[in-house]
Amino acid sequence: MFTDIDVKTALALKNKCFIDVRSPAEFAEGTIPGAVNVPLFDDSERRFIGITYKQKGVSQAKLDGLKVVAPKLPALVAAILERCQGKKPVTFCWRGGMRSRAVASVLELVGIETFRLEGGYKAFRRFILAELAAYKLVPEVVVLDGLTGVGKTLILQKLSSCGHPVLDLEGLAGHRGSVFGGLGFKEQRGQKMFDALLWEQLQELNSFPYLLVEGESKRIGRVLLPDFLYAAIQTGKRIKVEAALPVRVGRIVREYTNMGEAEIEETEAALDRLAKRLGKRLVAELKLLLQGGNLRAFVEILLREYYDPLYRKSQLPEQDYELIVQAEDLEAAVFQIEHYLRSHYPVGKFQLANGLPQVTRSP
Repeated sequence: MFTDIDVKTALALKNKCFIDVRSPAEFAEGTIPGAVNVPLFDDSERRFIGITYKQKGVSQAKLDGLKVVAPKLPALVAAILERCQGKKPVTFCWRGGMRSRAVASVLELVGIETFRLEGGYKAFRRFILAELAAYKLVPEVVVLDGLTGVGKTLILQKLSSCGHPVLDLEGLAGHRGSVFGGLGFKEQRGQKMFDALLWEQLQELNSFPYLLVEGESKRIGRVLLPDFLYAAIQTGKRIKVEAALPVRVGRIVREYTNMGEAEIEETEAALDRLAKRLGKRLVAELKLLLQGGNLRAFVEILLREYYDPLYRKSQLPEQDYELIVQAEDLEAAVFQIEHYLRSHYPVGKFQLANGLPQVTRSP
């Protein structure tokens, strides 16, 4: 018989593979980080079984479900074995009901040791919400501020590659937090997936003495930061990153050089939402520049007329910053920030590896 385990036990289990047997649409809305989707029913089959349940009752829904599932069982087991690669399967559905029980039972019948998550994804979601509501953030937050295009994300990426604890909130959200923030991301995540990924990353970073983040508002795209994290960002140590306008324009243009037709349409739709702020005449001018491929002029106008005025409303007085970094040279900016971190957080041990400074946590 398969073994039922609770969320904490499942997360602590070694050599595991979470198997989400819900439909692809349910999986896309949110799942356990690292889980693979091996659906018992596809989206249309799930709708069909649901209608049968409402119209004809649970017994008929079970019979119809069996008819749908029975021919797929060999392929289902093969898919799970392929995805698990020798790891222990932990099956789950929405509430730990019939779908996960059916798959776990079949796996046991063919001799595969299997676990089933009690309460399913719903229990995992409740666990994450409770964890974030009571979260105790240990590290002091160090926030990188600066105008759009100065290179904050690039600097954080370089610091992360050197071993510094970096929390990439925009990467987790799949959004940069502005009206154009979804461009360049394959998917914009919803709140459920964002919360789960955030908790997972915080678990890895919470023993460091400091945590590097980019300055963010409460909302990033479709998701909201938990209160404790937003408060920590608001009260954290702040480093201001600066760069000349031509440098900023160049960095943004390089990032968006390969925009396809879909991205251009998305950008035009975002411009329409700015018509009230920028005026219809300027929006029309920006669209012409975009359609003509004049990205440098397009980006420069957007920075001067939209992004820079927006940022300056929340800009701190210069004396409130711990450090002001000139980022025309990104490597030099990284060096300055590392020097600040070494001098303010002596518990971090800095070593050289492959020519780059590495950070390790003190024992």
